Amino acid sequence: MILDDSAPRYLPHCTRPELLAMGLSPLAGGSWIEVDTSLGRFHAHKQALAADDMAAVYRWLPGSLPAQEELAEQLLRHLLEAHGDAYRRDQEAIHCTAAGFSVPWPPATADPLWSLSLLVAEDLVIMERGEGGYRLTAASLCSPSHWRLAEKLGRPLRQIHDPIPGIHDDLSPRIDRFFDHLRPAHPVQRFNWTLQADPGLFHDGRAGASADSDPGASLYYRVERQTLVRLPRTGAVVFTIRVFLHPLEALVDRPGALAALGDAVAAAPPALAHYKGFDRLRAALARYPLS
Repeated sequence: MILDDSAPRYLPHCTRPELLAMGLSPLAGGSWIEVDTSLGRFHAHKQALAADDMAAVYRWLPGSLPAQEELAEQLLRHLLEAHGDAYRRDQEAIHCTAAGFSVPWPPATADPLWSLSLLVAEDLVIMERGEGGYRLTAASLCSPSHWRLAEKLGRPLRQIHDPIPGIHDDLSPRIDRFFDHLRPAHPVQRFNWTLQADPGLFHDGRAGASADSDPGASLYYRVERQTLVRLPRTGAVVFTIRVFLHPLEALVDRPGALAALGDAVAAAPPALAHYKGFDRLRAALARYPLS
C-alpha cells in the first residue's frame, strides 16, 4: 500500500515527550520500509546531493562490503514481496512504479549500498561489531539531523553519541545491551522528533543559527522513524532512518498535538533544549497556539 505523506503520519511527542529515550517497539516484517507519496521527492533529493558532493552523503569502509551485500539481498526481497504494488524487477533494473523511476541492478559499482538507498526514502546505516563496540562502517545519509557522516564513519556508538547532552548518564549502557541482544527475528522501530526553522532535509549541523533566531520564521516539525534490524549472516545491525518534515501548522488539526508539543519543549532539560535549538526557536514558537 502506498501511504499519503501530505500530513504528519507520526506524532511521537504526544506519546513519548521525553527527548532521550530508547522508545523501542516491535516491528512487523511487512512494515520494515514504508512506501508513500514522497518517494520520488527523496529519490531526486539523494541524486542532487550526490551530484554536488557524493562524499558528504555516502561513505563506507572496505570491510563492510559483505554486510552491504547481505542488506541488498534482504531489502530487495522485502521491497519486491511486501511492496509488489510499488516495485518490480527485470534483468536490468529495479523499477519503482510508485514514483516512476528505475535504478540499474546489479549496480555498476562494487558497492551496492548507494544504489540500494536510491530505491527508498530511508537513509541506510550499517553498524558492525569491532574494537570499542559497534562501529559505523557504511552509510547512505542524505537527511542527517545535525551530524556529519565524514566525522562518524568508523567510530563506535558511544563516540557517535558524544555530542548529545546527558546520553551517557543512563542511555548509553542500555543501547550497548540492546545491540548485544538484538536478534534477526525481532526487529524494532523507534522515533525521534525535533523542530527546525526551514524545510531542508539535509541538516548536518554546519548551518548558522541566524534563521532560527528570526521571530517570523516558519517552523517545521521533524520526525525520524528508525528501524533496527540484525542481518543474520554477517551479524551487522542496520538502521533505516526516514525523515518526515511538515510545517508546524499541520499539527493544528490534530487534537492536543500543539499543546503536547508546548509541554514537551518546556520540559526539555536546558542542555538538551540548547542542543535541539529550542532556545533559538523560542520567539518563533510564540506565534503558535502551544497551550
